[in-house]
Amino acid sequence: MAEPALAEPARQAGMFLQYPLQPRGHPSPMTQRPHPIAPPPYHAVVPHIVVAGAPDAIAFYKKAFGATEKLRLADPKLGGAIVCAELVIGDSIISIADEAPQWNARGPKALGGSPIVLTLNVEDPDAVAARAVEAGAKIIYPIADQFYGRREGRIEDPFGHQWILSAVIEDVSVDEMQVRMARWWEEQGPSGA
Repeated sequence: MAEPALAEPARQAGMFLQYPLQPRGHPSPMTQRPHPIAPPPYHAVVPHIVVAGAPDAIAFYKKAFGATEKLRLADPKLGGAIVCAELVIGDSIISIADEAPQWNARGPKALGGSPIVLTLNVEDPDAVAARAVEAGAKIIYPIADQFYGRREGRIEDPFGHQWILSAVIEDVSVDEMQVRMARWWEEQGPSGA
């Protein structure tokens, strides 16, 4: 097992280690793990997004996406800033925190955009988009049937994160997607959009 001093920087940085660290040459913790890597309701990947104004973002995600709040940790030493809030959206969890420039944690608005787009699979993307717009989002691409068998579009939430709202409407093979994509690009003309 790792020396306690080795784990301390991770604890100070806010990382919660679930399992003891194993030095090189020792048995892998994968064979000794007493718990699953991602215990329910977590999945292997949990997005952790940073925003300016986490309380307002939480309220937006509740109204727009029907999120429920699982936990909220605020740091009184940081003026009550949210350092971690977890929301359940559908069958997944997303983690949210206020910006913390001292830890190089900045939201999309501070960065001039976001390098990622989150996909939210829903029953009715039109209805979710309408709720999101009512709650303050803007439409980037309107909801429409897509060549790859989904009805989807893209919104930007009031905090700068972009979301694809998507529902499967047709099972399409990869080969058929390739044919449809080529046809779609031809229809777009020289501008490509």
